[in-house]
Amino acid sequence: MLYIAALLPVFLFLATEGAVTTTQSPVDCHAHAVAVCNKTQLHLNYCGNDGKIYHDVCTLMHALCENHNLRPNYTNPACRVAHVTTTAKPLTPFEQALFSAIEHGIDDRLQKTKELGISSAQAKPIFSVQDHTHKHYVRNPKCWAYDLDLTSISPWNSNLRNRKAGTLISPRHAVWARHYSIATNSTLRFVTRDGTVVDRRVAASRAVNGKGGHGFYGRDIVVGVLDQDVPDTISFAKVMPHQIMKMYPPHDVHLPVLSTDQEEKALVADFFIFNNKSISLRTPGTSSLHHDFYESKISGDSGNPSFFVLHDQLVLLFTFTTGGAGGGTNLLYYHDEINQIMTQLGGGYQLTEIDLGSFLQGNQAVPALVG
Repeated sequence: MLYIAALLPVFLFLATEGAVTTTQSPVDCHAHAVAVCNKTQLHLNYCGNDGKIYHDVCTLMHALCENHNLRPNYTNPACRVAHVTTTAKPLTPFEQALFSAIEHGIDDRLQKTKELGISSAQAKPIFSVQDHTHKHYVRNPKCWAYDLDLTSISPWNSNLRNRKAGTLISPRHAVWARHYSIATNSTLRFVTRDGTVVDRRVAASRAVNGKGGHGFYGRDIVVGVLDQDVPDTISFAKVMPHQIMKMYPPHDVHLPVLSTDQEEKALVADFFIFNNKSISLRTPGTSSLHHDFYESKISGDSGNPSFFVLHDQLVLLFTFTTGGAGGGTNLLYYHDEINQIMTQLGGGYQLTEIDLGSFLQGNQAVPALVG
């Protein structure tokens, strides 16, 4: 199942910052709201179910302190288009280099697809043949991501067939969504680049706990261990460096993100923000190159992965919790806990971080805040 209720990025933002909780007094809540407001440059229109329009995130946060039942209203046209009212600070050389690499990782492939006269309808399917019953798979040579190694993405499992999804983060471990979890002893299937099927059994799994969390929002991650390693012909996804805790690209920077859905299409959306526990994407502009390869996420797409493409490698950001453009739980927030779970489940692996050293200058360290 895919949950639509948390589509507005600000509500994900507020949840991750902990600005509003039922356990806080109004005084504590307002004080925390001020502290959070001082750290953010988000100035957008937000509509509440109380009929009011909040013209910046700070006003909304203070309203949430007084009314814990305040929820987003998606029907008001005044709030359908976000706008930025602040002047973005200049990007650092590291940010410029990183954002450029992320853009080229996908945009160059989309542009080449267009130049070859391949339509987006032809270029989105990852497989031209996908026969789960007879274990027959042929990768689509017209797919815009055909030259990328997508073998870490599972197209099928015995628990709910092409739904639920699972993505390898090591030769022995996979992640998926907590609210749409794959049962222990299920078969998780992977397909090599030449179409060879590799089936593995989920031997055990464990969900992240989170700090002070409840439900699954902000901790929608399960780590599973397989009964044996996959062969070298099946890859696993890397993650961003654990030092990066928040990423706020300027609104006019459109970082492309590769996501899959239950039909195994290679889709593209724009990255919006990741802030502590949560990540959200945004719908590309209708005149953009990305929009031709975009589709809204629907029920059944939960658990499918989203990646940056860096150095021609998949860098896993999250798996889907919410619909529309999509959003989910930031893997980096749980970096240490995921490693602990991987150790506890066995297998001898840890998360592998993508090397961003080529974007750094001198002895510069990877920053905690990007954008």
